[in-house]
Amino acid sequence: MSQQPPEKPARNLDEWDAEIEAEFRRVVRATKRANAPNASKRKGWQRNYTQVPREWELQLLEAKRISTYRLAHELLYLHWYGKGKPVAVTSRVAKAANISASSKWNALKELERLGLIEVDRKLRKAPRAIVLHTQTRQS
Repeated sequence: MSQQPPEKPARNLDEWDAEIEAEFRRVVRATKRANAPNASKRKGWQRNYTQVPREWELQLLEAKRISTYRLAHELLYLHWYGKGKPVAVTSRVAKAANISASSKWNALKELERLGLIEVDRKLRKAPRAIVLHTQTRQS
């Protein structure tokens, strides 16, 4: 005598239909989300320009390096964004200004030589730049 495998109970077709319907709805929702227009997503605030004081503009004419210009603009923006507090000139700031680490140090020295910033250097800490000559007229 050969043994026959035990018979599986008959599956309820209503359960099967419910599972198929649930899977179909999940796929439809995922497809709608993937194809949704991006117009509904809000864009964050973006910097459009940086104001450069006239005194900075005149002093930067004497700069010898393009990295000095780039760092100067980044420092002015960060000075404004930080509401006048000293700016930590980290590697991230140099990267945002699109300059190398060594160019950052050269630019800091040149900006200090031009009298536009004062640099507070501490061992094993990012230098802090105190931005000078940015006072606006008070009416």
